[in-house]
Amino acid sequence: MGSFQSKNEWTSEGKNVLITGASSGIGLELAKQFAKQGASLALLARSKDTLAKVADECINLGSPRAEIFVCDLTNEADIKKSMESIKDTMGTLDVVILNAGRSQGCYFEEIKDVDSIGYMIKLNVTSVISCLHFLLPIVPKSSSSRIVFISSVAGLIGVPYRTIYCSSKHAMAGFVNALRIELLDSYGKDSPVVQLINFPEVKGTNLNAGRMDFGADLPPAQFKEGVILDVKQACTMLLEQIALGAREWGQPFKFKVLLPLRGLIANVLDKIILKTVKKTHFRPVIA
Repeated sequence: MGSFQSKNEWTSEGKNVLITGASSGIGLELAKQFAKQGASLALLARSKDTLAKVADECINLGSPRAEIFVCDLTNEADIKKSMESIKDTMGTLDVVILNAGRSQGCYFEEIKDVDSIGYMIKLNVTSVISCLHFLLPIVPKSSSSRIVFISSVAGLIGVPYRTIYCSSKHAMAGFVNALRIELLDSYGKDSPVVQLINFPEVKGTNLNAGRMDFGADLPPAQFKEGVILDVKQACTMLLEQIALGAREWGQPFKFKVLLPLRGLIANVLDKIILKTVKKTHFRPVIA
């Protein structure tokens, strides 16, 4: 159990936790940290063999139960089958972590593979909504329940190299904020806590290492070493925020300061974003 918790504070111990994209990166690290707290886990990803290894590791770390669910989140029939299996196996889900997704690393004008646009929207938006549609009935209507959407700073601002990714994350922000209000209306003080996590870049994730190129001639843009948040550190801080029930969390301090001023300094903000991206990214060259 983390040092930030006391006997009177929220903990995942004894709770059922679902994590999508649990085979690597943020999903994997969250699974391990929840396991250490004593949560029972439902782990979802595409690779059965990898998930089985993750489940074994989580059991060794202290999870009383770690079930695996293999699913292609771009296939609606596969989603329905997996979600029904999760409902039958787990019964209830106290915490739902919607984490799976892909990122982008090219300008819109460079896109040649138009099918990749639909793929990203399916994975980053449609699959998240579909999963929750099936699972929301088994989330206890209680303020101790958590529905956590792993998003990005790119869901708050426009970011070069990520036009399609930004559109998917802005769509997710709209869905999350509307859902929160609906649940408040339906359940009042017993509404599950809906949390939007707007991470900057996180080192050690397939999201950034496996950015889609959309058929562009140049390889996807990458973040420079030394400016990326470590995945273990990011997830440790995230678990604190999940326990606290934070409405939104993750964006860098300067964006918290600048975003409220967007209407007044829109052109200035665009230049700051472009300068920041140029400073922190590099575009690999083809040998």
